[in-house]
Amino acid sequence: MKIRRHKAKWIIGIFIGLVMMAGPAVAGTASPRLYRMEGKIVAIDSQAKTVVVNVPITRSTIFTVAGPLAKGATLLQGQKKVTLNNFKVGEWVAVEWAPTPQGHLIKELKLMKKR
Repeated sequence: MKIRRHKAKWIIGIFIGLVMMAGPAVAGTASPRLYRMEGKIVAIDSQAKTVVVNVPITRSTIFTVAGPLAKGATLLQGQKKVTLNNFKVGEWVAVEWAPTPQGHLIKELKLMKKR
């Protein structure tokens, strides 16, 4: 069990390291690197326009995408554009985000079929 936990932490460490290294590499370009993941909404703050999505990486490892919605972010349920108020904690979503010096900037949130 310790080996699996160590291996999962090692994988997450590499993933986070790659994301951190990609930040400066894309800072000088016109369009930042976008990441697309699927996970479960665990928190929403409609007033602050922020969302927290837990993305499973392994059975015991979760990557958290948390941050504000980008100006003009796309929010979809099917093909229909909606507002943040249409999303609920516990729903499975696809989240597209870009790294920033302050954290994650959410560019798109799309409701997926339940898992």
